[in-house]
Amino acid sequence: MTNTDFSEQWKSMQSMFLPTSALSESFRENARRFWESQDKILDNMQAFTNSWFDHRHTGTHSAQEAAERMCRTETMADLIQAYQDWAKGALERIMADGLSCQRQIIATTGALTSPPIAPSVAERVGDHTRPEAKAPARSKST
Repeated sequence: MTNTDFSEQWKSMQSMFLPTSALSESFRENARRFWESQDKILDNMQAFTNSWFDHRHTGTHSAQEAAERMCRTETMADLIQAYQDWAKGALERIMADGLSCQRQIIATTGALTSPPIAPSVAERVGDHTRPEAKAPARSKST
């Protein structure tokens, strides 16, 4: 007859394949930080995308208003002034987009700088630097 005690089989498999409690805690913390970082990245990307669409709408509305003003002008000077006003606003929006983009890159890459797998508690305790990797001591006479 075969053994049908699945809970005992599961415990046996866990002990064989799953990490010990200290490692398990480290993995749990790494997984939590990884998914928090993913959430932060997605939030930043969504904010950037929403901002991008808002700026595009502002730009198209400004262009439409400028076109209407230019069509209503009676002199070449008024036409040029209406165009310059629109161009100035467009340039200001481009500059604002650049700054916004820089801020979003910094915010997003900040989430990426945390390592996906942190050292275990045992690895963080004490100095485990290999002696051959340390710089040799210099004498004071040189």
